[in-house]
Amino acid sequence: MKKLVCLAFAVLFCVPAFYAQEGTSEPVDSETSVVYAEDVIEEKTSHFLDWILSFAPAFLLNTGDVKKTAPSPVVYPFSLGVVFPAETFVSFQPRLSIFTNYFLWYDGDAYPAEIENRTATAFCFLLDFPAVFRYEPSARHLLEGGAGVSFLCRFAKISNGVSGSDEGYSGSASGDVDEINKWFWKDANFLFFMLSASYLFTFSGKIKAGPEFRCYFPCGSLFNGNGMNNAMFAAGVKLRF
Repeated sequence: MKKLVCLAFAVLFCVPAFYAQEGTSEPVDSETSVVYAEDVIEEKTSHFLDWILSFAPAFLLNTGDVKKTAPSPVVYPFSLGVVFPAETFVSFQPRLSIFTNYFLWYDGDAYPAEIENRTATAFCFLLDFPAVFRYEPSARHLLEGGAGVSFLCRFAKISNGVSGSDEGYSGSASGDVDEINKWFWKDANFLFFMLSASYLFTFSGKIKAGPEFRCYFPCGSLFNGNGMNNAMFAAGVKLRF
């Protein structure tokens, strides 16, 4: 499964680059038409491929025992993605979001932890693969709605200020970190179904920006009867250029 996620990560940025190069491969008939050809190429490329930058704080739902684990935390992912084809009714918008979070190991599951009770620091890489539908009520206004699958790739290391020999639920803190890393890839805990919606205002040319909302439904938790534990709800700003 880790190899599959690595392959998905490669597709995220390699495929758009391939198509962008393909879209700019128009031959130039003569030296006198170089300037015109460059304008045509630039126009075709701008219509085929857009970039996305976004910042959307995310609420992570934790339904575990609040006496042992943290209340549902908020994380702050930064995201980079692409849109292709850029001007069609349906586009593919893969995106990578990066953030960190604290975890502890308790009763056979990994849970978010407050800083004073943390055992592990997790580095999180969220890969979204949605199909997005667009609607333009006017030239300057764009509405988008999407759905797809997401892979949450996480790896944990023991937190600063915590010793591997400290007491842990599994026997030691280092043992807890090992269990947390196993849990990340167990029972589809890395797999999410996602929905998104955004409104973008066109400022000039390709530059568009506006609010965005994303919801992530945890497939592993739902399959295992834990309900919406680990669900994520994000709201922020999306820039498309």
